[in-house]
Amino acid sequence: MYHLPVIQLLPPTGDSRELHGLYLNEGLQQRGSTARPFVYSNYVSSIDGRIALPSPDHSTHQVPPAIGNTRDWRLFQELAAQADVLITSARYFRQAQTGEHQDQLPVGPTEDFADLREWRLQQGLSAQPDVVVLSNSLDIPVAALQGYPNRNLYLAIGAGNDLEHARNLTHAAGIGLLQAGSGMAVEGAPLIEELGRLGYRSIYAIAGPAVLNTLLHGQVLDRLYLTQAHRLLGGMEFDTLNWGPVLTRPVTLEPVGLFLDNHAPQGASQLIASYDCRYPE
Repeated sequence: MYHLPVIQLLPPTGDSRELHGLYLNEGLQQRGSTARPFVYSNYVSSIDGRIALPSPDHSTHQVPPAIGNTRDWRLFQELAAQADVLITSARYFRQAQTGEHQDQLPVGPTEDFADLREWRLQQGLSAQPDVVVLSNSLDIPVAALQGYPNRNLYLAIGAGNDLEHARNLTHAAGIGLLQAGSGMAVEGAPLIEELGRLGYRSIYAIAGPAVLNTLLHGQVLDRLYLTQAHRLLGGMEFDTLNWGPVLTRPVTLEPVGLFLDNHAPQGASQLIASYDCRYPE
């Protein structure tokens, strides 16, 4: 499936490119420094902006099967392969505890991604990226946080949150605790600064729209990868890319890459785009 080509639209060459390796050649692990890590995120969306819809029992929101596909999932894994650390949300760990999560945190353990795991080692990276969990409520099952024993995990909170509760939770789970921001919620700029102090240079945010909003408000997101499936889904309860306080000074997205994939999702096609974020002075 991965050998079927995509068509390069931007820069406008019209050349065919193999999907396998399309993002792995980005060199993201070399773009940042500990003084200023390189921060990127990735989503798959419908034309009408849906990145998640309710599960059948409405217990959680999930990527709709109509737009989720193995080719986009390969690109998601290639981006993860280049990360020193992943940013995710407490919701993922709550879903993991009930079996409702989409998959294990990347890089995936299956044979499909064995080349990515080997690539990390060849690049001098750790076997798997570390993980930072953002939480306001601190409603995270301890057992779920213990499911990744071969990685460094951190819980990130705002300094105004319940510090005693957070310390008890991280102690029970055997993970680290980070404080970033003065309120209950984590703030983007202090978070990335703290991760740089810990030695991380390449940071991949794989959380939902509220975390993206946090990074945009902090003006720390450097690049957005977006796969847009050519389908309309509708619905009155859904997640879209960016949820949270209005960006009073809108972020400009500068297209740096665009590919047409005629082989997914099944019966449709999709655009594979990447954008650099430009913030107002």
